[in-house]
Amino acid sequence: MKRRNTICLTFALVLAGCRENSTPLNVFPETAAGGWKRVSVHDAPASEGPDPVPRSGVTRFQSAVYEGPGKLEARAYELNSPAIGLDMTQRWRPSADTVFFNQGKFFIVIKWEKADRAQLQDFVRDLEKRIPK
Repeated sequence: MKRRNTICLTFALVLAGCRENSTPLNVFPETAAGGWKRVSVHDAPASEGPDPVPRSGVTRFQSAVYEGPGKLEARAYELNSPAIGLDMTQRWRPSADTVFFNQGKFFIVIKWEKADRAQLQDFVRDLEKRIPK
């Protein structure tokens, strides 16, 4: 009986270790510098991320929409390792009305519409400070 309990406990621990992390990323604040207010936030599988990010390197994905002096969508990819973020930063192709940065195990993409540049810069600086290092 004792052996059976040990086997069951071991199996449960293995399954728990294989399970995806279910805690939300919680990267995007309700309000951010520059007058931005979050209107929605969405946790999704890495496969739903619209950016050219290696899916096998993504642990979790979250996106948020903000309104204020314009409109923007921010997307956060939590990566398996900081090296993946550095590699993506070096290979990323710039596009109009989009900025990106990596910090530690996070790669962030921000795409905006008709946003005031100064308030957008405030938002990016504020977000950079909040991302775990």
